[in-house]
Amino acid sequence: MVRNQTDIFERASAADPKKFPPLRERIFPGSYGPVIHHGSGDKLVSELMRYGAYPPHNIPNPKKYTTFNARRDNLLSPFWSVGFMKHHGFVVLEAFYEWVAVKDVLRAGVVTLAQVKAEFEKQAEERKARILAAGKKYKPTPTELKDPRLRQIVIEFKPDHNEPLLVPTIFSYSEEGEGFDGGRDVGFSIITDVPTPEIENAGHDRCPVILSRKEIELWLNPKSMSEEDFLELLNNRKKPVFEHRLAEAA
Repeated sequence: MVRNQTDIFERASAADPKKFPPLRERIFPGSYGPVIHHGSGDKLVSELMRYGAYPPHNIPNPKKYTTFNARRDNLLSPFWSVGFMKHHGFVVLEAFYEWVAVKDVLRAGVVTLAQVKAEFEKQAEERKARILAAGKKYKPTPTELKDPRLRQIVIEFKPDHNEPLLVPTIFSYSEEGEGFDGGRDVGFSIITDVPTPEIENAGHDRCPVILSRKEIELWLNPKSMSEEDFLELLNNRKKPVFEHRLAEAA
């Protein structure tokens, strides 16, 4: 199913890459990635979904409110009523990436100011090259002129055990026929919770919920437990130790 979907997606992406960004190893908000779920039966399927779940259709201008992360302590709110206890899946991650304040990540003592400056300089040079190649005039942005310590940067969080992370998701469908295969688009959000100490020390305030294989099997069956049982399942998540570094060095 995934291979056939990939072929269809690649044709749609070639025709409209802005609407259907090309598939990449890293999943960015608005791009697509494989989500594993039970589909219409008991057999597990892997389906390409947009990273960003759709809210209930009665919310005005729903496209404005596609959301990437679903807080564990907010899953009973009306916003998640179209996904929680109805459409459960999971993604397999090797790491996750977040924007953090440079001052916070420097305080953690893993990334140095020299590394940060070098990365910002590389980004500026790459942007300059693209602009000049397009025949346009280059001018540094206000952000590029800022003190690096006052900026934000993307870092990679990776578990020290180097094992795949099984992260529960919920997904929902758009109300319009705008999917890459001609049907309704489907979007997903990952379940997040409070950060582990080392993630918080590096400047980020959330962490994907990580479950064991047995717990994922329970998660994939929304009718198998009560709301309270599922919340407790998510609350008792695995808590590996995460290491971090600049994302561009990953």
